[in-house]
Amino acid sequence: MYTWKHFILLVLLLAAANWAAHGHALWDGLFLDDHWHELRLAENDWSLAALFDATTIDPQRFMHAWWQEKPISWWYIRPFAVFVAKVVYHVSGGSVKALHGLSILLHLANALMVHHLVLRMTRRRWWSIVAALLVVVYSHSVYAVAWLAAQNALLETALTLGALLLYVRASGLDLYAGPRDDDSIDDGSTGRPLRPLSWPAAAGFLVLWMLALLSREIAVTLPFFLVAFDLAFGGWRQVRARIGLYVVVAAIAAGFLAWRFVFFDHPMPGFYVRRPDGPAYILWWLAKLMHDMTSTVWLSPMTVGPTARYHPWTEVPGDCVLMLIILAVMGVGYQMSCRRIRGYWIWPLWILIGLVPVVSIMATPHNAYLPSMGFAIAMGIGPALRHVTRPTSLGRWCPGVTAWFLIATTIYMPIYRPMWYSMLAAERMTIDQVTRMPPGPQTTDVFFINLPFVNIYARYHLDEAMGRRPRLDVARQVEPRYRTHVLTYAPDLLRMDVPCRVEQLDAWRFRVSIEGRPYFSSALGRFLIEGLRPDKGPFNAGEVVAGDVFDVRVGRVSEQGVWDLEFRFHRPLADEGFCFYVGTPSCAAARLRFAGPAEVSAWAASGPEPGPPTRPDETAGTVSLAAVRDAADRLRAGQATAADVLFAAADDGDVDAKPAARQAIAGTCRPVAEALAAPVLGYTSCGEAAWADWRRVRRWWAWHVDDTAVRVLPACLADYGEMRWRRDALFRIRRIASTIVRADLYLTGPPFPGPR
Repeated sequence: MYTWKHFILLVLLLAAANWAAHGHALWDGLFLDDHWHELRLAENDWSLAALFDATTIDPQRFMHAWWQEKPISWWYIRPFAVFVAKVVYHVSGGSVKALHGLSILLHLANALMVHHLVLRMTRRRWWSIVAALLVVVYSHSVYAVAWLAAQNALLETALTLGALLLYVRASGLDLYAGPRDDDSIDDGSTGRPLRPLSWPAAAGFLVLWMLALLSREIAVTLPFFLVAFDLAFGGWRQVRARIGLYVVVAAIAAGFLAWRFVFFDHPMPGFYVRRPDGPAYILWWLAKLMHDMTSTVWLSPMTVGPTARYHPWTEVPGDCVLMLIILAVMGVGYQMSCRRIRGYWIWPLWILIGLVPVVSIMATPHNAYLPSMGFAIAMGIGPALRHVTRPTSLGRWCPGVTAWFLIATTIYMPIYRPMWYSMLAAERMTIDQVTRMPPGPQTTDVFFINLPFVNIYARYHLDEAMGRRPRLDVARQVEPRYRTHVLTYAPDLLRMDVPCRVEQLDAWRFRVSIEGRPYFSSALGRFLIEGLRPDKGPFNAGEVVAGDVFDVRVGRVSEQGVWDLEFRFHRPLADEGFCFYVGTPSCAAARLRFAGPAEVSAWAASGPEPGPPTRPDETAGTVSLAAVRDAADRLRAGQATAADVLFAAADDGDVDAKPAARQAIAGTCRPVAEALAAPVLGYTSCGEAAWADWRRVRRWWAWHVDDTAVRVLPACLADYGEMRWRRDALFRIRRIASTIVRADLYLTGPPFPGPR
């Protein structure tokens, strides 16, 4: 089937296509779990316990959440995947690009093995290449290849396909899938002797399969396909002859599952995993399975979907009907085009069995990676063998359908990559803006208000951004420089897109309020409540949550979520060990400065509304236009105290100075106020305002704004325009999609319900 010329051209073609589709991933860096994994990869500890711990995700290690009452963690047993990544990391001197290069090579290897399987099944080179290209440009592979935390899916798939090919060799199977005149392969009636089992190949199969098990647990499904291949290409006599090997394989699989669930069974948080809770769970499970299968074969985004619905069949019945129609059309068309092909039923089964173990888990694109191999093979064998199967009805369209999917998925690549870059940009924008206003040298605790959930690994990401990358010459990494606390998560995973206000009440307390969409709402709210405080459920108005560093009082609540929260710290807010950041629509992370006890006392002593002789911003006579212009220049240069003259002139300037002062306030002070979620935003416009209002603005300015804020924050919109454009690509794509179809399949359906 192969010649050297054909093989070399094949590798060059697939390598070029793979590089065009995924070469950009080489520079994608780290994302989410990768920040934790890199710390463990850099350690010199090669023990089995260290390899296990590298894939154990324990959020308490990297982000303190004040409402969390129950420890949660993700326990995985993927030591071989970690070992391979660790070797590459150390050999390359800690190169993240080398790890991405490994993912790209694994994806190429999987495409080559799919080509080999289709070629052996069809003996048609062209359609075998098409199937391999479908693997290369498969939409969900964008995330699997680009995200290092999903590298285990690529490695497990490569080992699984390699093990399957070795088993085929060991069992002596002829994989040609076209109809044959000699039907003895099915019933063994002729008594033709079976090929003896090749023990070297069988041993190689067992080794690769067990390594696949230790790379990603889903490889435990492979034994089903050993029986399927023997049955489809050898008949029942072949199955009976291999029962001894099946018993060995089944014993290994059972032992692995027992080991996994006895020693590594730690319940994952609610919402991320939905557990059986009565008859409604069965209907939810079926809808979720349909979603996963539809996203696998129709290539819609495999993200959240019915995972975030309590009752999909009643909440979004149109989605369920749409998925049923898509699966029915795809299934009927496949059956009509491939029903005379030997083993055609294996590949839908491959997709189904590859998805069943992850149905209860929140949908994520890399879960479709192993099933995608079955999809590519199924799309290739029908048109390759149409000359002997002579399909009818819908089946006659199989070449066009396969060509359409190849073209469509190639077109999807420029769509899916911007969606991936949206998440990268969202995570990096927050950290980059923190570094522009970094914590002080005495800071021990960093507090985030309106943190995008994508920044949950901020503790480690901050260290990387500030030059503390992991070192290869130490056995154990030092602890991160800061303890990180999330006071509120932004309602959206990637950005803070609704107005909020942060108001200091005294030297120890401040209030956070939000407009448009509350905290702890929608799908994210379900995860934060069901996963972290499942026994208490949603918050109640007036509820107080006590902590070691601060206490929280819940303010206004509704069915949607929480609208305001009051935080009381046990030490003054201005304590040098504390550092606060707030996210707003104009700035992902701006450092907040709070007034200390002395400043608060001084302003309180001046009275609520003093007369003109005691105004803090009183000047000798009416403020002149020249003074206003000078103050505006000094303010733009980064001198925060220059705003005093502008506030005085805005209230009591001469006929020319007053409008100039208010224009300067709107031009420079307002962007700062927006970035810091100021409660006085309504008073920083050019409109009329009473003296008491301007006094309030000046008090807020004196308490919260320093020279760094004036120098950095007004430029946020301009400096981060390109990064903000990349971050918002996901929302632009979703908005365009919503004009065509409104469905959970494309994340354009009705809003997800919040916690109940």
